[in-house]
Amino acid sequence: MESWLQRKLSHISLRELNFYTIVFILLFTVIFSSLLIYDEYRQFAQVSSAAAEHLSEGGKSIKGQLIKIMVEIATLALIIFGFIVGISKIVNSMIARDMERFLTFFESAHTKADPIGPHELYFNEFKKMAGYANEMADTIDEQKESLQQLNASLEERVKQKTYALQMKNEALEEEQRFSQGLLESHKQFIRYAIHETHTPLSVIMANIELFSMHEGRNRYLAKIEAAVKNIFSIYDDLSYLVKKDQIEYPARPIEMGEYVEKRLEFFDEVAHFSNLTFDYTKPEFPAWIQFNETKLQRVIDNNLTNAIKYTKNGELIRVGIACDTQECRFWVESKSQKIHDAEKIFEAYYRERKKTDGFGLGLSLVKSICDEDGVEIKIVSDNDLTRFEYHFKKGTIENIAA
Repeated sequence: MESWLQRKLSHISLRELNFYTIVFILLFTVIFSSLLIYDEYRQFAQVSSAAAEHLSEGGKSIKGQLIKIMVEIATLALIIFGFIVGISKIVNSMIARDMERFLTFFESAHTKADPIGPHELYFNEFKKMAGYANEMADTIDEQKESLQQLNASLEERVKQKTYALQMKNEALEEEQRFSQGLLESHKQFIRYAIHETHTPLSVIMANIELFSMHEGRNRYLAKIEAAVKNIFSIYDDLSYLVKKDQIEYPARPIEMGEYVEKRLEFFDEVAHFSNLTFDYTKPEFPAWIQFNETKLQRVIDNNLTNAIKYTKNGELIRVGIACDTQECRFWVESKSQKIHDAEKIFEAYYRERKKTDGFGLGLSLVKSICDEDGVEIKIVSDNDLTRFEYHFKKGTIENIAA
């Protein structure tokens, strides 16, 4: 019951409260007047039954008096009811007027609320509430003004930062254009340098061969030939790096056994000059793969030159080709210092031994080629042996026949 009454009162309006109040007063007045009339009537019934035999005329007089009293009671009850209703209406209208002023105040509080003056309200409690409401409105106005100032300040700062950022972006774009120009000039210079280098290298190699045919070989000529072949290998790397984004390198059938043997013959003099020897394991059957020759040469040559650089003096460099039904494996192994970071050695310009000659680009180039063409790389390195192994997918019969 209590919870129902609380729920009912929590949603009641002043109009409904006024209506319920009038109904309650009317009900109370009716009950009060009915009790008075009933009490007078009961007394009249007792008197009339006692004096009915002797005072018939007196009984009529008492009955009239009773009716008069009842009418007076009813009239008085109506007067009291009207008086109470009137007072209730006046009080409720005063309360409603004060509440309406508060409603108007709060409805306009989100823009600019007019303060509530004490003379506008009737009741002291509402006047005290008006003081709190006015203070709240002043605080809200101050906060609004502060927020507006803060927003204006933030907008100005955003404009300044945006302008500064635009200036930085323009400067950065200018620097990027300048850097791009430098890079393009650098690439163009490398293209010209590579183009101009090829002819003298070819002339040197041709004259070494002619001199060997007429005068025979000697150790000085062997050193020159080894150095030129190293330069040729570097030249081929640079040429590929410059051209790889401009031209396509189509795959074709290549017999790896013969191809690796030719590259070993090319670097044999370089290995001999470093007091090293190649030990080549040929495949039992033809090892055909579908690959680009330029890319394959970069993979093989870089592994052979690295083996020549890092193999301990007087040791063998074992090179081999082996095939199964799915793939052909090319490996190079020798005794050298242990590789400490097998992943990092494929990064450009990285060298584990700084004193070794070279730019650190060879294995990075090899890794990019293998990633492009799906060649798996395996490395095994400890204190006794270092082995690089490359898994090439075999060419199909249709590709080989083509």
